[in-house]
Amino acid sequence: MLVGITQEIPSPGTGGIPSTGAVYRGKPTLTVTKGSLQNQVFDLEPLPVVIGRDPECDLFLNNMTVSRRHAIIEKEGNMLMLKDLGSLNGTWIDGKISDQAELTDGILVQIGTFSMRFHS
Repeated sequence: MLVGITQEIPSPGTGGIPSTGAVYRGKPTLTVTKGSLQNQVFDLEPLPVVIGRDPECDLFLNNMTVSRRHAIIEKEGNMLMLKDLGSLNGTWIDGKISDQAELTDGILVQIGTFSMRFHS
């Protein structure tokens, strides 16, 4: 199953998307801000979502800097968590390498050459 592309959504602070902290309250999305898929918005439902270079992944990022099964987004309680799956180049959250992190509205995720903004 491939994650669907949705429309552009407003940035936090513009009145369209309230900042909700780590609590999952809406339809989660990743907007590509850098990379070959720039400006595309990916709907992250249903969860979990596996991200990687393998075409069988839920969110397919076709670049050699992305591992075949790079990371996973899953729900834990009322939080959404991003977990690195032992990738070669790591998963970066707001400029810092991370094995796992809570996804909060507006956070920047970098996987390989792709930078993506998370929105809840």
